Amino acid sequence: MLSGKKVFLRAVELEDSRIISAWLNDRDTNINLDIIYPLSRRYADSYVLSSEEEASKRIFVIDNQDRKPIGLFIIDKIKWEYRNCEIGIVIYDKNQRGKGLGEDALRTGLDFIFNEMNMNLVYLHVLSDNKAALNLYRKLGFEFEGELRDRIYKNGKYHNLIVMSKKREEDII
Repeated sequence: MLSGKKVFLRAVELEDSRIISAWLNDRDTNINLDIIYPLSRRYADSYVLSSEEEASKRIFVIDNQDRKPIGLFIIDKIKWEYRNCEIGIVIYDKNQRGKGLGEDALRTGLDFIFNEMNMNLVYLHVLSDNKAALNLYRKLGFEFEGELRDRIYKNGKYHNLIVMSKKREEDII
């Protein structure tokens, strides 16, 4: 388990698939994610199991100080030979947003990625109109790499994806 100042990142367990299934079907939160179709509990089970079976992916549950699951932190597309990976983070519990828990989870995850996994670069994709996420990523030193036009279709219109990255030596403010 990884400990932050406000959250814990722990390995996902099969028992978490019920809540993950509910989270993956939360249309309000997933408006900022690449999830279109309703997803089954069986899909959630296989999603959880894939974290242990795939060497290129790790899924962490974000727990608050009360050890209540509030979101997910994902390390994906791990390229050991190139020392880089993609990350994703989401706070699904709407009552836990705006309290700095996402920032603490991201700081904790980045510390693990750079100092334990020995990665050199972390990158992510974020919808161009997800201002809260963009502000957080900039605050933690992520740099704009580019914009992928019309990559996501949601609510009757296309959205651009921003690609951002952070290198190990770039300080976290």
